[in-house]
Amino acid sequence: MFRTTSDILKGLGVVRPTLLVDEGRARANLSRMQARALRSGVGFRPHFKTHQSPGIARWFAAAGVDRITVSSVPMAEQFADVGWRDITLAFLLNPGELPAIAWLARHLEGKGGRLGVTVDSVEAARALAAVGGLPAAAWLKIDTGYGRTGVPWNDAGGLRAVAAALPAGPVGLLTHAGHSYRARSAADLQALWAGTRERLEAARGSLQDPRLLLSVGDTPTCSIVEDLRGVDEIRPGNFIYYDLMQLAIGSCGPGDLAAAAACPVVGRYPGRREIVIHGGAVHLSKESLPGRGGGTVFGRLGTLTPDGRLGEIIDGAVIVALSQEHGIVRFGPEIAFPDAAELGIGDPVLVWPVHSCLTADLLRHTLILPRGD
Repeated sequence: MFRTTSDILKGLGVVRPTLLVDEGRARANLSRMQARALRSGVGFRPHFKTHQSPGIARWFAAAGVDRITVSSVPMAEQFADVGWRDITLAFLLNPGELPAIAWLARHLEGKGGRLGVTVDSVEAARALAAVGGLPAAAWLKIDTGYGRTGVPWNDAGGLRAVAAALPAGPVGLLTHAGHSYRARSAADLQALWAGTRERLEAARGSLQDPRLLLSVGDTPTCSIVEDLRGVDEIRPGNFIYYDLMQLAIGSCGPGDLAAAAACPVVGRYPGRREIVIHGGAVHLSKESLPGRGGGTVFGRLGTLTPDGRLGEIIDGAVIVALSQEHGIVRFGPEIAFPDAAELGIGDPVLVWPVHSCLTADLLRHTLILPRGD
């Protein structure tokens, strides 16, 4: 079970924690999401915070994607440098970054593009207005139930105050329905989508401007809801890789998982049915899921196929603890503890992450696995 995967990883030169991306699965995920947006007649502005890779961004460009979302000014600059022109910065505006934002907005305008920025306060809107002639599209961030950032959808006075403080008013209303990650059924996600759309429409009604665009971004609802009509664009990001969290929600199936980590074994402890891998919080994050029989899961071991593509999840091989550099993998009674011949010190194992966005951010060394087509 472990030997084939370990040998393939060693053949790829894996000696330290490394991100593995299955190109075939990732491209299939992209095609499926893009087709859903097209069928629904909504714009597709994928969030690049998950992969953060100019190379993988080329897969999107080849598929005809011409607008993107990012989560930081440096990320916007990175993708502008490789040719992307229509970029929305979906993180709230920080006035301290306005010089860089102004330069980037003018740079994109000179290339025939546009920078979008996001605000949810009068203070930020006034700071934006103070930069005269800034060619940026302002989005008003709406809280439709997540409770993190945004003007509450039913705060009509707050919405009007922020909109009035923007130099040319907002181009649209933008929300992240992050509470979708707490859903545990397709029915929950369908209801959440309908509620999100209705709340955005109510917020637009409070501003009495039917021209305002509506932008929604979260992978769970965009993966489950077939008819996405009623908004102008969707901004999912995690869908390109998916992960154990999305699998638990029901947003994807095991065969859609397109990113994993390769981590070498550095310790073997048969007496307690555990191995220790070089793969800790600085590689996998400390995102977790509840275990099936209790406890906490920080990742699961998996396989590669003989032709070097991502394979399956191994039941009974679970990361149960993480420190900075170390991960403790425990083998349950349903699986044989691998002997040294099958999995020895220095042998790499494949780890399915709980949250691929964080794992991809932490593991900058990436191997693209063959498509197999």
